[in-house]
Amino acid sequence: MVVVDGHGGYVPLYRVDRRDVADQHGGRASGESAVPARDENHVTMACEAAATALARSAADAAEVDAVLSASVTDPFAEHGIAAQVAYRLDATGDVRTGDFRSSRRAVTDALGAAAAFATGGETVLLVAVDVLPADPDDDGSPTAGAGAGALLLRSDADGPVATLLASGRETSGFVEHHREHGSVAETGDARFERRHGVAPAVESAVGRVLDGSETEPERAVAGAPDTRMASTAVGEVDADHVSHREAVGDAGTASFALDLVAAFETSDPGTSVLGVNYGGGGADALLFETGPGADRTDGLSVAELLDAKEYVSYARHLEYREPVEYEGVSGA
Repeated sequence: MVVVDGHGGYVPLYRVDRRDVADQHGGRASGESAVPARDENHVTMACEAAATALARSAADAAEVDAVLSASVTDPFAEHGIAAQVAYRLDATGDVRTGDFRSSRRAVTDALGAAAAFATGGETVLLVAVDVLPADPDDDGSPTAGAGAGALLLRSDADGPVATLLASGRETSGFVEHHREHGSVAETGDARFERRHGVAPAVESAVGRVLDGSETEPERAVAGAPDTRMASTAVGEVDADHVSHREAVGDAGTASFALDLVAAFETSDPGTSVLGVNYGGGGADALLFETGPGADRTDGLSVAELLDAKEYVSYARHLEYREPVEYEGVSGA
């Protein structure tokens, strides 16, 4: 058995109104996107979400056996996020770390690895974090968002947040949406990808989870490179769809994690939650049932993080996404 014993999210305080971005390029947009502050980065945001997940669990840092991270926008080719999070949370020593990259599936790849470790009796902290880049020479990237989401997995716990009932996947090798480091994505034919990439991969992954199951999902979350792909991913699922893209934007791997955390936070015990995640190379599906720990209130909930906000200008939206020059370890 695998349970979620802690969950937490993080959304930066700043927001940009997408209409302000679209106005600069003669386009149209609605909603708002999260913007990291100048002193925020992947590690600081990941630590915020991870600290909340740890505070909501029955475990302490000394009990953590592994820390895993997922990201598609980590600016470093070599540096790592997981080890930095482990250090800042004082989960050091004989602790396994791993950084998952290169596809929106990274978050569910990491979740699958975490579940495998948890089955073996390990306590695993997983965090997904991203800051999507903006391109002032294109359309200003109005949906570029930022955020982090974290889960703590164990083999068992008293009053868990949720229990993992089943998981399935479909690896197809289909890749249309792609992006180089620091650049905005090149999506190709989005309709073609939804029809020939998203739909068949998701159908197979979800089928492996639900076929023969007596549990029908009551709520669903979807991870994908854009809103339409996410809608396609859960379009055939008769459930309440939980999404915060209109308030956060595209937060990369964190979009799936944030929505899953929010679904747990707002569900009564015994609620079935289906998570579907599509990315380059296929799709993953996971079915959870919430437990009595889903309403733990340590730290801020996703809803509270979304309510606390300050708006910034289009110029700040661009400026705050620029990478800060790395200065090394202080005092080294």
